[in-house]
Amino acid sequence: MKNENIYNIPNFLTLSRVIITFFVVYFIFNNYDIIYIVVAFVLGMITDFLDGQIARRFNSVTEFGRKFDIIADRILMIATVLAIIIKFGSDGILNGWYIFQIIIILSREIISLPSIVMNILSKKIIIPNVRFIGKLTTFMQAIAFPLVLLNVFYYPRINFSIYSSIVTSLIGIISGWAYIKDLRNKSL
Repeated sequence: MKNENIYNIPNFLTLSRVIITFFVVYFIFNNYDIIYIVVAFVLGMITDFLDGQIARRFNSVTEFGRKFDIIADRILMIATVLAIIIKFGSDGILNGWYIFQIIIILSREIISLPSIVMNILSKKIIIPNVRFIGKLTTFMQAIAFPLVLLNVFYYPRINFSIYSSIVTSLIGIISGWAYIKDLRNKSL
């Protein structure tokens, strides 16, 4: 991060994803209609797509932005999931079937979490380069997670979200293992 100009549009978009996370969590705990929650979440996920595209297109890629992007992704996904499980679970809206779907959607995060924790504890923070499979996982999560929420609130008798949850889980498993492999290779 030598003399990088971190004040650019892609990094602003990444920061906006973190800010959007607070709105999503606020909407969840203040009983906003599920459509507001889904729209805010999807908007946050769109910033994930846009920040990288703009950075590459206008040659504003920074090491700070690369690391911040991954952190912002995890903040949005994990904070949203925890808020939904806590709020909707305690309200009795979310049953075990939907919690299972949410957990398998997070397969990448679950698989890679021990390696991420070890990475942080080693005090030598390593963030591997983004792979296509990682971006694909994030894209699939952006689809599968809102589908689960819509399924819970609008179509509880027709379980269409399980298909996207399973596909996302399989892609996430591959992505999680690739992430662990990349972490190990970079730490050597």
